[in-house]
Amino acid sequence: MPAYTSTKALVLPFLLLLSSLWPAEGPQPIPRIEKANGQVRLIVDNAPFLMLGGQVHNSTNSNLEQLNKALDSLVGLHANSAEVPIYWESIEPAPGQFDFRIVDGAVQAARKRGLRLILLWFGTWKNGESYYAPEWIRRDEAQFQRVAGALGEQTAIISPLSERAQEADQKAFAAVMRHIRSIDEVERTVIMVQVENESGLFGTDRDYSVDGTRLFQGPVPNELISFLNQNRERLTSTMTAAWAASAFRKTGGWSDIFGDLAPEVFSAWYVARYVNAVASAGKKEYPLPMSANAWLIEGGERAGRWPSGGPTEHVLDVWKAAAPALDILAPDIYYPKFHDICTQYSRSDNVLFVPETNYNPYFAGFAFTTFAEFNGIGFSPFGIDDAIKDGMPSPEATQFEDSYRVLRPLLPLIAQYQYTGKMHSVLQGIAAGEDWVQSFRVGSRLAAHVEFTVPFNPEKGRARGLLIELAADTFLVVGAGFKVEFRELEGPLRNAEVLFIEEGSFEGNRWVPSRRLNGDERAVSLPERSTILMVKILE
Repeated sequence: MPAYTSTKALVLPFLLLLSSLWPAEGPQPIPRIEKANGQVRLIVDNAPFLMLGGQVHNSTNSNLEQLNKALDSLVGLHANSAEVPIYWESIEPAPGQFDFRIVDGAVQAARKRGLRLILLWFGTWKNGESYYAPEWIRRDEAQFQRVAGALGEQTAIISPLSERAQEADQKAFAAVMRHIRSIDEVERTVIMVQVENESGLFGTDRDYSVDGTRLFQGPVPNELISFLNQNRERLTSTMTAAWAASAFRKTGGWSDIFGDLAPEVFSAWYVARYVNAVASAGKKEYPLPMSANAWLIEGGERAGRWPSGGPTEHVLDVWKAAAPALDILAPDIYYPKFHDICTQYSRSDNVLFVPETNYNPYFAGFAFTTFAEFNGIGFSPFGIDDAIKDGMPSPEATQFEDSYRVLRPLLPLIAQYQYTGKMHSVLQGIAAGEDWVQSFRVGSRLAAHVEFTVPFNPEKGRARGLLIELAADTFLVVGAGFKVEFRELEGPLRNAEVLFIEEGSFEGNRWVPSRRLNGDERAVSLPERSTILMVKILE
């Protein structure tokens, strides 16, 4: 021990001297959305980054103690990122007077825990209403006009036609982004910002004010028609059907061209232009990736039951035309038809990001689906504040914790295999008849036959996972509650011979086995608690 201490005493000053002579490491490049060869990725620290996250409750960031507790819960889930709201009313309590304490608190709390941060700007709109706008905005109805309902009644919603409100939101958001840059340009804790929250008009399909009606009865802007015409082959089915009903008219009023969909299209054009102006002002100060989230369509109801003009499937194309400053349009998925919604929002011009989803066991398995099946860049349940209670996952959190525990070390590998066609999600009960079995091809000569070994119980969870084709004879099988047989597609009807199965995990790019399975355990079978298996078969 004395000899060790003496050597340390000699070496440490030498290392300190070297560090003083070596130039300090500069900041990492700014996070960005990168598009190349039909692939879209979020790049953080010069590498693809997948957000395995959770969103705190709306009011959590108004109390720093509660925020710290919530982020502790998120760490307990094995998450790598947090979504935290910041409020216009708190940041600009008087015109031009800014208080960034809630921004600073969120950044420091996330940084302390090694979490990346997605800040949610609750500005003019939050869930189709305007209750997070400052009091001085909401009290001055003459300068910051409100939306009028169909009977002329005034609503609590600031109108997307209000130039003064848009200018005020732009200035406030620009100040926020300038401040984030000043405190975070080196560490890059904040990697994305959501502009507004579930924008649109809740309770009415459009603004029926005098100005709103005059614009609605006027011609559709050529800018929108030109965009739709240039992108006609990839428009959503809803937009295509609405426009086809008018024989794809290129001139005329909103109702002439879009029929019954006209009020929602009209609202989308003006809401999206407003949000785009806010995002653009922020990006001039600090060009982080920016997104807008959507309250989704509710069955056969009409716009206004959800925020009319928000980035729903009906009007995704309008948002793409009107809001080029936004990098992502993201669905808040609280409905069981998760696959259908992911399909709608996975487009060549839009990467999938799920910023909110139901925080219950049924939805935990969709994390695998998001990353493995839809090449998504992020997944986040809403309301994770109480995920950990007395040091243990809550009943709601158990399946999220179990899934995140195996996903977290695999994220770099998953990012590497996205867009290759060599990664497959496994999820029980996604379609009729798939409560017990699922099957898909792997490579040119094998099929993976999946048999679920736990009952399908939406209230308690279900079998879930993914399979990656590492090589023609090597597979990574991840998840819980199922077993896999690799069946040969040529020659005799038989299963491929398994050479070995290893349990383990990854440390960076290195596979670290924990035990080799054989004898009674010689089967590609994953128990109810999530496991990672490396499987090699005889070619």
